[in-house]
Amino acid sequence: MNMRNIPPLTPEQTDQLKQSLALLAKLLNLGIQGRPPLESAKQLAASYQKNPRYPSPRSQAQALARWEQRKNFTTGFFTSLGGLFSLPIAIPASMAANLLLQVRLSAAIAHLAGFDIDEPPVRTAIAVSLLGSKAKQLFNTDLKDLEGALRLQGSKLPKGLLVQINRRVAQSLVSLASQKGFTRLSKAVPLIGGVTGGLLDFFSAKDTAEFALELFQPK
Repeated sequence: MNMRNIPPLTPEQTDQLKQSLALLAKLLNLGIQGRPPLESAKQLAASYQKNPRYPSPRSQAQALARWEQRKNFTTGFFTSLGGLFSLPIAIPASMAANLLLQVRLSAAIAHLAGFDIDEPPVRTAIAVSLLGSKAKQLFNTDLKDLEGALRLQGSKLPKGLLVQINRRVAQSLVSLASQKGFTRLSKAVPLIGGVTGGLLDFFSAKDTAEFALELFQPK
């Protein structure tokens, strides 16, 4: 799909898009900057940089990814128990918590790789990483543009392209949330619902981590 050729939206779609983008912006801000008791992405990365067991940014990023994946399972397990809790634009609480940890995970990997995680192109790349391997299918040439800009730090991408990529990420996340429908299962059998949600969140975090490692390439 070429992001430069997107058809006009209806008023209803425009309103939903605004909500989706607002949610994505909140996830990015909170995941990158942190808020007690949640450490910021830079603080998380620093805890691995100080550990002598991990001498290189690559080993630090890989260790960080492994531990954060376990956190995503625990978060998914406990927030899935008793059913899914509704948040704006039908994002389940379990998915919101999962996405928040994944933003922080990806941002920490980007920081370990030497990127400025406050720069718009890097933040957009962090957002894209939330889609994991699906991003390659969705963005095609636009993803190559983004990868090229990251490789050549200091290069600029058109602001319109960044907006379009963020728009597509936001829409995709809402679409994925609507597909993650375990409400009936978790209400009927809470333990099964919790385990299922935890496993889904674990593998979702694993997909994000693998994509972020490939995209940011810490050495």
